[in-house]
Amino acid sequence: MYGTLQRGLQVRADASDPIRVGLIGAGKFGVGLSVQLGDMAGITLAAVADLSLERAQHAYTALGWDSKEIAFAESPDQVSEAVGRRQPCVSPNAQDVIGCEEIEIVVEATGSPAAGAMNAQNAIANGKHVVMVNVEADVTVGAILRRQADQAGVVYTLVDGDQPGAIMNLVNWAQILGFNIVAAGRGTVMRSDDRAGTPDTVQQRYGFTDEQMARRTINTRMYNSFRDGTKAQIEMTAVANMTGLVPDVRGMHEPTVTLEEMPTCFSLSSEGGILQREGVIELANSIASDGQSIDPNTLQMGVFVVIQADHQYVQEDLREYMGYSGSNGRNFLLYRPYHLVAVTAPLTLLRAVLLHEPTGQPRLLPSAEVVSIAKTDLELGTVLDGGGGYTVVGLS
Repeated sequence: MYGTLQRGLQVRADASDPIRVGLIGAGKFGVGLSVQLGDMAGITLAAVADLSLERAQHAYTALGWDSKEIAFAESPDQVSEAVGRRQPCVSPNAQDVIGCEEIEIVVEATGSPAAGAMNAQNAIANGKHVVMVNVEADVTVGAILRRQADQAGVVYTLVDGDQPGAIMNLVNWAQILGFNIVAAGRGTVMRSDDRAGTPDTVQQRYGFTDEQMARRTINTRMYNSFRDGTKAQIEMTAVANMTGLVPDVRGMHEPTVTLEEMPTCFSLSSEGGILQREGVIELANSIASDGQSIDPNTLQMGVFVVIQADHQYVQEDLREYMGYSGSNGRNFLLYRPYHLVAVTAPLTLLRAVLLHEPTGQPRLLPSAEVVSIAKTDLELGTVLDGGGGYTVVGLS
């Protein structure tokens, strides 16, 4: 696959006809994607939409552009004019970017489920491939958007680099080779007091400086959803809907578990594990038994699958080269100790445009949902503010 992508990208570079990308949402991910695209030939960030023009411009100034060199557009035609001049372009209106004929693929990174659904639907209607970074939107209406994309002859996909896409790569690898998936998931860092966290305490809990908060355009509500558990639950629901795997219990078990323990822990209870069935999504917590410190021999922010091999020859090879096997001798841990977020996101863009295939997309019928659970006692009439906020957390 990588050779095919590299050759296709080189063809576009040699023809001076780069893949033109439209970005909606210039937060931490969006700016990171912009910077990564800046190192690549044959693909370019054609235009950026964000309600804050300052954030939109930052997607380009982070690359070294002067703000005076960036065009401001108020219509799709004005975006097209800027694209024709090879000039960076920003707009406060997503539709200006979506409606630009020259843009081939749209990256939805707003983090708002309502905005994400609308933007993706409009992009599909305009014949654009859609990369959905907005997992909140995907777990809500992803199956519908996938159907619409199929009908329109474009690709709707989640993104490589983010954990659902990274997990999907491992799942695909295992299934292509004929392995049974016992469990698939991601690592978490869930401290004993994180579930009750609020956006107000994000900077303190993460240790961000004021400069980092500003330069990386940190969304405190989004970062709080990382720590109160909501984001992990949403992401694993997206994985469930892509793979057909399901939670073993509501919210998953999320045990504190080391790498060595994982292939046994994520096995059936009859084999010394915690699962009542195989083919599940799971979370591996990296917090030590004191409830605060991180155990260094854990998955942390990585991704994993526990696979099952029945033949002795295969078991011997996996045991020799992979190292971590379960107590039954048939289950093995395959993992990556990282996910690279925006760094590897361009791989999804290239697969969609050049190969017309997704990194991962929901099946036509969902396998799981996310429900809201109160963080604290709520008074009658309290308005629920959603994931990462002050009132509720999400559980798959």
